[in-house]
Amino acid sequence: MLSMKRGLARARTDPAGGFSLLETLVAVAIIVLLMSAVFPFLAESEKRFQGNEASSEASESARAAMEVMTQEIGQAGFNPSPKTNTTLAQAVAPSGTPQCVTLNSITGINPGDWLAVDSGSNYEMVQVLSTSNSNVYLPACSGPNQIQARFLMCHGPSCTPPSPSPVPVISYNLPYGSGILAATGTSNDQRLEFFGDINQDGEVDYVVYSLNPASPPRSVTVNGTVYTLYNMYRSATPVQFTTLPVPSGYTPPANNPASLFVPNVLYNAANKAGPTGQPIFAYSTQTIAFIPTAVTAVGTIVVTLCVAISPQSLETNVVQWFSLATQIRPLNINEAIAVNNAGGTPYLPPLPASLPMTFPTNYYQ
Repeated sequence: MLSMKRGLARARTDPAGGFSLLETLVAVAIIVLLMSAVFPFLAESEKRFQGNEASSEASESARAAMEVMTQEIGQAGFNPSPKTNTTLAQAVAPSGTPQCVTLNSITGINPGDWLAVDSGSNYEMVQVLSTSNSNVYLPACSGPNQIQARFLMCHGPSCTPPSPSPVPVISYNLPYGSGILAATGTSNDQRLEFFGDINQDGEVDYVVYSLNPASPPRSVTVNGTVYTLYNMYRSATPVQFTTLPVPSGYTPPANNPASLFVPNVLYNAANKAGPTGQPIFAYSTQTIAFIPTAVTAVGTIVVTLCVAISPQSLETNVVQWFSLATQIRPLNINEAIAVNNAGGTPYLPPLPASLPMTFPTNYYQ
């Protein structure tokens, strides 16, 4: 009997026997209390993580876009092949009437450029009025590798005195002082239009940065001011050169469709400013007296982007945004200003006749 009582006592105190109902309820209550404190912390941590991810992605995207803008705007006004050596493929008789003549190569030569032709007493500077590569809508010279210009001197072996053989032709492609289009109806506080050999590939491109409201329309309030969320778009279109002077009835070609460049740009169009109080594009201008008219050359551009995140913080539901700003001095345009100030205005190429281009109805996609 004593042995049986001892066995029952051991059974009642054996840990393998499990918890009582009361012990289980107490344990569950403790776990619930702990989790009620942990779950909000985990939720806030997740929001903070997602917010940091969104901020990082928006910042990286905007910085990458700003780097592209800095590189492209810095190349505005660049005329490809600043010095091209070629030769006349035929003799040229002097004439006050423009004539098409054949060169061995017209690569990098466009209407408006100036050519140094021949040497010695037969030397002259002629302006290219058209080429075989002119705008397909208005072909001016039908043969390959041809330019049209007024030649007032004789060029060839039968001239007096005779020209060297072959007759040298040098294209001094001075930069475009009008590389930033800043006239009425073109570049402004929220749109930038410029052109040049942007990629240094020998092709002149026309680039437009412009704003279009986000879809569906959205706006946020920062310090009591309402800002619309815009998407910044970019389009790049090869310049199609036409003859000079521009034929009557000529219609400029259309831009290529634009693609999304920077999303969620904060801007108040009425105030012409973002949350920093600055416009997206600001210009420092200088007048260049091109013959027969004057153009406004932009020597410096200040770019200020204010970009919203998500567009507001997931953690605090407060509008979050950051700003990026840079100052860009297109070296080619400043070189054109220097040429102008040195008296070389007549030899600066004019604004291509096809610019500014028109915006098609499907410009934004």
